[in-house]
Amino acid sequence: MTEELEIGQILWLKVKYQLNVISEIKHPMLIASINNNYIEVIALDKTAGKMHQLYHNYNYYINSDNPNETVIYEDSYAQLNTKLTITKFNELKQARRTTKKLSSTKLANLLKEYKTYQEKYGVAKERIVHMTRKEIILLNPDLKSDDPITF
Repeated sequence: MTEELEIGQILWLKVKYQLNVISEIKHPMLIASINNNYIEVIALDKTAGKMHQLYHNYNYYINSDNPNETVIYEDSYAQLNTKLTITKFNELKQARRTTKKLSSTKLANLLKEYKTYQEKYGVAKERIVHMTRKEIILLNPDLKSDDPITF
C-alpha cells in the first residue's frame, strides 16, 4: 500500500491512551487530521460487551451499517476526551488494513462532535499524548522500518 494516509482511514496500532496507559492490543485509530509533521487520531473501540460506555458524553457512537462500513466491522464508539498525535512517518501506512475510509457523513459528524467536545470540555493533561516514530515502532514491531531505530 503506497497511497498516502488520508483523513477517515483507520490505523491498527498499540498506542499510549494516556501518558501512563499503554494499550495491550492493537486498536483501530481513525485519522482525524494530517499535517506535514504529525497525524491526529481518534481511538475507536467496539460497543459489543461495552454498551455502558455509551452513557458517557465523551464517547460517540458509530453505527457500522447504513451505509455498511468497510473500515469498521461492528458498531463502535470514538473516544472524544483524548488527544492523540503521532509523528508522521512512512511506515504508518503498513498499519492500515485497507485504504478505504469511514463513510463521508459519519466521518463529518464524528469530526464535528470531536471538535465540539474538546472545545466545550477541554482535554485533561494526562489525556494529551504525542507519540514519536520510535515509540510507535517499539509498541508495533511488525511495522517494517525503512530506517533502523537507534537506542
